[in-house]
Amino acid sequence: MIHPDTELRPADALGLGVFATRAIPRGTIVWVLDELDQQLDPPRIVGLGELMRPSLDRYAYVNARGDSVLCWDHARFVNHSCRANVLSTGWDFDLAVEDIRRGAQLTTDYGCLNLDEPFECLCGAPECRGTIRDEDFDQRAEDWDSRAAGAFSRILDVSQPLWSLLANPVEVQRAAALGLRPPSIALHRRLASPAQRAAGQTQ
Repeated sequence: MIHPDTELRPADALGLGVFATRAIPRGTIVWVLDELDQQLDPPRIVGLGELMRPSLDRYAYVNARGDSVLCWDHARFVNHSCRANVLSTGWDFDLAVEDIRRGAQLTTDYGCLNLDEPFECLCGAPECRGTIRDEDFDQRAEDWDSRAAGAFSRILDVSQPLWSLLANPVEVQRAAALGLRPPSIALHRRLASPAQRAAGQTQ
């Protein structure tokens, strides 16, 4: 589920995007994997048929097990930026890693989504990589972890409307209270190749 202080709006040449309707402070949980989000394994995807595949290819991301996760709400419209203001922890939630002002677009880095194909980036950030590739996950995980850890240090100091949806709130609260870092985003790295996933296999 995406943070309630967001809405779907046109995002220039990108089509649609997710925008903050109120200021969202750094350290706020802005998305949580919840029970309504669909997690589809490769055999189930094959069984969907061709009519549903384009939507899945466009809006789903791949988790560590090689399943495709399709968010039920407008979280699936969060766009890419090479200077993302939202990043994942190794848990199943994402944090605002910068203060997000009212009216600003929420963005994440698609390099962490276990991409099957590279794509040309038009984000316009000064640090834009030009092309976003699957191997970005391995090359950038340490930087993403550092930014997420800095934001995580504030998680108990800001309002958290999505807290009740966490699968492990006690663990998260304990880690924050002890000043620990969240687990690495590398825990979301795909464990199976695209070919293995298509065959319904894992390593």
